[in-house]
Amino acid sequence: MARTPFASPDAHIVVSSDGYFDVYPATGRSGGDRPAYRGRLAELGPGIRGGDDRLAVRPGSIALADAVSTWSADHGAAANRGELGGGRDGNEAKPAA
Repeated sequence: MARTPFASPDAHIVVSSDGYFDVYPATGRSGGDRPAYRGRLAELGPGIRGGDDRLAVRPGSIALADAVSTWSADHGAAANRGELGGGRDGNEAKPAA
């Protein structure tokens, strides 16, 4: 599992190759903090999530960086304020394909 961090003015986002991304505040994060929001890769846009729910693009790709930047600008601040809920917590049922 690879984890790739991205920083923006609204949020610090860490994308996991295992099918999710974590959202943290843009500043003031320590190593043991829980994410304010955990999202599914599909939320980042088309082509980012593969058929097996894993990352479909390279972690260092421009496509992933652009998708994360767009998501963060649109939703990053709201995710950190708790307005999106907690997101995926790893315990809910998988969505139907």
